[in-house]
Amino acid sequence: MQSRFLTGALALAATAALAVGCSASSAPPAESDEPTSANVYLYQKPVTFNPLVAGLGAEALTMSLVYDTLYTTDPEFAYQPRLAESWDVSDDATEYTFHLRDGLEWSDGEPLTADDIVYSFNLYANPATASIYASRLAGVEGYDEFKAGTADSLSGVEAVDDQTVKITLKAPNAGFMSLLVGSFFILPEHVLGDVEPAALPDDEYFTLPDVGAGPYTMKEFNVDQDVVLEKNDNYRTDVGIDTLYLKMLTSDVATAQLATGEMDLVQLSALDLGAVEGLPGVTVSSKPSAGFLRLLVNFEKFPDELVRQAFLTAIDREGIIDGVLSGYGQPINSTIMTPWALPDDLDTYDYDPDRAKELLEEAGWDFSQEVKLTWIPGTRDRDQSVEVILENLKAIGVNAVANQIESAAQLPMIENAEYDLMVSGGGTYTTDPAASVAPLSCATVYPAGGNTSLFCNPELDALMAEGQQIADPDERAEVYQEAARVDNENVPYLWLYVPDTIWATSERLKGFEPHGDFTNGFWNAADWTISE
Repeated sequence: MQSRFLTGALALAATAALAVGCSASSAPPAESDEPTSANVYLYQKPVTFNPLVAGLGAEALTMSLVYDTLYTTDPEFAYQPRLAESWDVSDDATEYTFHLRDGLEWSDGEPLTADDIVYSFNLYANPATASIYASRLAGVEGYDEFKAGTADSLSGVEAVDDQTVKITLKAPNAGFMSLLVGSFFILPEHVLGDVEPAALPDDEYFTLPDVGAGPYTMKEFNVDQDVVLEKNDNYRTDVGIDTLYLKMLTSDVATAQLATGEMDLVQLSALDLGAVEGLPGVTVSSKPSAGFLRLLVNFEKFPDELVRQAFLTAIDREGIIDGVLSGYGQPINSTIMTPWALPDDLDTYDYDPDRAKELLEEAGWDFSQEVKLTWIPGTRDRDQSVEVILENLKAIGVNAVANQIESAAQLPMIENAEYDLMVSGGGTYTTDPAASVAPLSCATVYPAGGNTSLFCNPELDALMAEGQQIADPDERAEVYQEAARVDNENVPYLWLYVPDTIWATSERLKGFEPHGDFTNGFWNAADWTISE
């Protein structure tokens, strides 16, 4: 027996292993004979637009306009339909069936069918593409055989008909849908189907993806300057703005252009909030993030949990939240973020330099050892947070030095374990604790997955796996709370804070709805309009 219902924002709804479905709405486009355009701030410089590989937040934002997904989350982190208009989940949470909308098309007018969904999921799972997201499909039937080379596709992903896709899991996973949010953009088989999967990570299509299913198509990618997007006339709803210019600027320049009317949408640094709130014709809004800002702490270089605990205890996180973020953030002490999965007895690692130094001494720390703090500069709150962290570490005797890098250098450094500490952010972990498997599991150590601290703890893996297979909400909560305790003690990341994502819009831009996930901030871009 199967059932269908609308989800709420709370992750408990996801644990019930029931069906989900709802309808999307869109605002009408602006009534004007003249073409409309808007300027939007990109806080980083994109390198590629390939969803198969790990990317930057700005790349995810751009790809969300060009590609589409089966579903997404709204600002309350409830699942919202995209290509799929509804979905069913079997009572034992082993079968997930997605029903596509009628009449879907790619931007070039070709039909988008269930075969494209199956093709895309097979690309993500194919070992030849080396996708960072493959591990999220490890629970799907046929994954092990596909990975081992004894099968040429996922047997557990099938097109029932042109508008129906069924995913069958090897074991129950009440949180499976949370693993697909924000990552699995659907790709056009008729464009890429003849390309060998091993060649796809470097395929030219991903430098300027001009065929997609999102509200916009990419017309230009001017490196280090902007991305030019034109509305997709074959999109499933009307698109309200003809042209979007995604501008690559530093946050202070973007804020200045908001003041002069040159910019219509800016993701704000909290440091600029005071100045922007006084600007005429500018609206400021914010939402809590579904992820968090962290320092990756290289597990290969710092395997002793006492060292990681010392680093975290040395950082004045509350001071950063109050001083740098103007209070627009919350502390965090576990990679698991779903409220019901967090116990009350987690160590809060309060700022205590003396205790931090004691922990280092207990670990036999070599105080002459250099520790590089690596980050991509240009975002003011992160830049200032780095300054505070460096001073905090130096105050306990750590030989901490700053190491600025370009965007393109980040992922190779992680893959080759060439970093000590590195600023990183994002993630969608609020919907269900199963989503936190990706940054924690031994099987997802980068480049196999999103575990960018290169951390591994079999006990934690076992608890996270157990939690996925339990349908009862109370039993799930008990298991995940124990997992959170293990995570908290091991400190696989230096959890800094959950930032509020702050947006500022010009009076020209209508229909924008703020989202706390900054990589999903353009979630309702088709509904935006421009009013002169």
